[in-house]
Amino acid sequence: MKDRDYLSSTLKEIVHQSNKDPEGWVSLTHIGQKLKAQGIDYTAYGYLKLSEFVDSEFQDILEVKWDRSGKVPIVFVRLQSGPTFKPSKKTSSKRINPSTKLLDWAYFQDFRGAISSLSKMALKERWHYKEQVATNPHPILSSYLIYTFSRLSKEGGKIREEGGYAAFNTGLVDRLYEPIYAVFQKNTVPDKQPWFFKEFCIAAQGRGGDILVKHFNPLPERTHYFDKLDELIYDTNAPEPKLNWDHIILDNISRLPSQFLSENAPKDFPLRNPNSMEENERELYYSDLREALRSDTKTLRAIKNRFEDSLKLALKKVTWNYKTAIPMYYPRTNKLSLLLPLSLIDDDQIDLALVTEKLDSGNYKGHTILPLEWAYSNARLVTRPDSDWLVADRIENKPSEEED
Repeated sequence: MKDRDYLSSTLKEIVHQSNKDPEGWVSLTHIGQKLKAQGIDYTAYGYLKLSEFVDSEFQDILEVKWDRSGKVPIVFVRLQSGPTFKPSKKTSSKRINPSTKLLDWAYFQDFRGAISSLSKMALKERWHYKEQVATNPHPILSSYLIYTFSRLSKEGGKIREEGGYAAFNTGLVDRLYEPIYAVFQKNTVPDKQPWFFKEFCIAAQGRGGDILVKHFNPLPERTHYFDKLDELIYDTNAPEPKLNWDHIILDNISRLPSQFLSENAPKDFPLRNPNSMEENERELYYSDLREALRSDTKTLRAIKNRFEDSLKLALKKVTWNYKTAIPMYYPRTNKLSLLLPLSLIDDDQIDLALVTEKLDSGNYKGHTILPLEWAYSNARLVTRPDSDWLVADRIENKPSEEED
């Protein structure tokens, strides 16, 4: 993993050599392509979006602005015009994005290295999807740690601070099923995160384990997701879930399989391969596709009917095997939900996961659809999925996008 000095100099060089507008602004999409070409993956540093990575880590060298005048927002960056240093947003208590909470709170000299050490310490488990990517070899574990911390921060008292040290329970165990903790020390560097990472440890083992038992009594508790076992089981006696079709289909059109879209294309709409497009062009393409579908009632109804058929099949599977409905924690809403499998192209192939929540009325509501990569990542926060349809080594790695 590259250190920050290398990343800073690389970013400066990329911006300096890029085609800029008269005021020095460069599209962030262009920056992302150049970073990727040099083997730099921002997700390996614990960020889900490039804009968050740049805005959180490099405010001292880059300015960021958003252009929201068109159909699709565009992000631009430029080099700072003077020596003025902007304190990192990591010191602000107003940051509420769950994907940045951990890295706002603590400095990791080598986040990917820390994740690698945790993977070796924890009970053996697959922490990557179908293909392992060298720049981010343990994406499931990275996401797990980031969102576990976010959940702990909401529970109060579970992220402990004492005597110049801090610690939390990762929720993972080693091969002897002993809890694994993360230990931090007070950061004395100005304008940086309040803590810096020392190590993962087992209580009373090694230097970190000794710090843990010396300063924390009782030891930090693991996060908590549910109070009753029936929250983890889908109620098959309930009516069929109610779905917001505009949101499920139109707002999330980029998540629909390309083959499914090609088989259900709006009238006279020129389909293209979005994977070959730059980010801004791809977002504009989906915006146009969304409007075309909105105007083509017949095609939109056909898509809705296929979703309904797939949902009925999913409910039959749940009736046959209750484990088909998989519990997951949804960080954006801070709620426990249940995932149902959706097959849009072939009944034997799962394409997406439907996020459902049981309401006080006893009805279920389908909130949104998730790519299987996100579904697995969110489900793993509660427990390792015991499933015949949500299996890590069958899930294709796909480019990240903003989660709703």
